[in-house]
Amino acid sequence: MKKLVTLLLTALIAITACFGLTACKGGDDKVVNIRPNTITVGYTDYAPMNYTDDDGVLVGFDTELALMVFNALGYEVNFKLIDWNNKYLELDGGTIDCIWNGFTANSADSDGIQRSEKVDFSKYYMQNAQCIVRKTTASSVSSWSDFAGKSVAYEAGSAADSLIADELEGISANKKPVTSQMDAIREVNMGTADFAVVDILLAETICGKGDYSSLSVNTALEIPAEFYAIGFKKGSELTEKVNLMISAFKVTGQLDDLAEKYGLETKLCFELN
Repeated sequence: MKKLVTLLLTALIAITACFGLTACKGGDDKVVNIRPNTITVGYTDYAPMNYTDDDGVLVGFDTELALMVFNALGYEVNFKLIDWNNKYLELDGGTIDCIWNGFTANSADSDGIQRSEKVDFSKYYMQNAQCIVRKTTASSVSSWSDFAGKSVAYEAGSAADSLIADELEGISANKKPVTSQMDAIREVNMGTADFAVVDILLAETICGKGDYSSLSVNTALEIPAEFYAIGFKKGSELTEKVNLMISAFKVTGQLDDLAEKYGLETKLCFELN
């Protein structure tokens, strides 16, 4: 069985690598690989997906998976910290090659346009949901009407932005768009906002711990599930290459091992073709 898995992985790597080859023959009849050898991944600071550890090293599930995938495909990988609200500008402008940072695929932006109309998505690989973060001493939220007269922080351009635009329409809440999800959580931690709406994977990682020991995830208001995928420029050849490579790591068990490393094994939802 182990030999079969190894052979499958080798075959998939060979297939995906071939996608990047252009059949240009020189005088010696050698095929020349003209594929650029560097990929730039756009990300924001967001544990457990992409974050800096105590030694100043960028780690996280998405960070490590991006390295595994692109290194196996023969690319070097650069990571660029971006303003999430500018993610499409970065991608379309070519300053990044993909958005790999807990990117919710089954969602519209606050402009009402589905994200899938703006980028090509990989297959879903992880389940998520938006959640409400509050002070542990604050009253639980059971209805969106509970936001009336309260302030709520959220990352501009995020799935939370779209959710808030829909759910708080007509409700007199003080909306506070900020640069990142971590900034939204800090607003609640400092007492400058009553609530934050962020990804539950982030909230469960930090709430009730360390500097954020006074924060809790509100569980009394159910919010629909979301799914993460990697975003590529429309028509990019990278989409299928990455799908195949992640499929290979699923077969070998490396994808599951990485999810377990970051406590995300119950959230993984990648399915083989």
